[in-house]
Amino acid sequence: MPDTRISPAPSGPEAHSGRETILALCVLASLTVIAAGMATVQSRFNPAVVNFLQGAADRAKGPAAAPATAEPILPLPEGMSLLTPAERFDRETLSDKIDGKAELYLSAGVIRLDSQRLALAGQPDLWVEVFIYDMGSFENAYAVFSAQRRADATMLDFAEFAYRAENALFFVHGPYYLEMIASGTDDRLRTSMDALAREFIRSRPVAQATIAERDLFPKPGLVATSISLIPADAFGVAGLDRVFTAAYAIAGTEMTAFLSRRADPQAAAALAGAYVDFLKTYGGEVKASDEPVPGGAVVAILDMYEVVFAEGPFLAGVHEAPDRDKAVMLAKELAAKLKEVPGAR
Repeated sequence: MPDTRISPAPSGPEAHSGRETILALCVLASLTVIAAGMATVQSRFNPAVVNFLQGAADRAKGPAAAPATAEPILPLPEGMSLLTPAERFDRETLSDKIDGKAELYLSAGVIRLDSQRLALAGQPDLWVEVFIYDMGSFENAYAVFSAQRRADATMLDFAEFAYRAENALFFVHGPYYLEMIASGTDDRLRTSMDALAREFIRSRPVAQATIAERDLFPKPGLVATSISLIPADAFGVAGLDRVFTAAYAIAGTEMTAFLSRRADPQAAAALAGAYVDFLKTYGGEVKASDEPVPGGAVVAILDMYEVVFAEGPFLAGVHEAPDRDKAVMLAKELAAKLKEVPGAR
């Protein structure tokens, strides 16, 4: 009868060698399974990867040509042709076109955006993309113009608010704010952008409008091109809207003056008090001044000074001043200018 007893497991070097061989075979089998799985996965691209690759291919080919029936969003000067169909975006879809920047336009009351790419005739690589924002009012258009203004701006004379910077042109015309972005800095593109701007202005007559608040800032030390309009949540304060700001450089000290016309003196005073309370909440300390601004407060916060006051229907003051005395001096000059506004008291 055969011996069916289980023999004792070998021990010593032979045992170790056998176990290592089995372990190696198991690892090899596992690697084979993993490799097969990876090959299967790689044969089925993730949709996001497919979309990215397709987008890259489309970008390499350039924009699709506009159909023959496409209409331009503004009159075309001689020597320019359509490169793409027109696009239109409203408040709900604006971020589809300018993701990351839409909030500024939305806070300023944008109604819609029309955009289109145009090219020099016969040269599709030399193009200009035009963005026409209908902001609903001249003041709203100025708000985004002033907020977007670049430091390297070269002012232009075909509109009150117009400038060029590198490969782009920006201007305000009535309730419209326009941006033109070119594919390069070629002089022909710059000439074409100027012609497009003038054609747009000619084709859309608007009533003359001004922004009176721009003239309320004291002139000494004023950086004239710095006057801006913050449409909402100025200085991070919820509800502090329609605030005009202007940069000053006085005896080597840089600071910002601000003003905002409210419904009446009571509303201005209430908002001034709320702003001071906001500053105190974040560590601000109200400081005494040898020459206090009537109806105002000087607040020290983060090694800077804020002067906040109400003058008639205006909330006003000085923001982020490193020198208290200079901040108070500028605030008093601003208060004096506001006293001169007809019907403000």
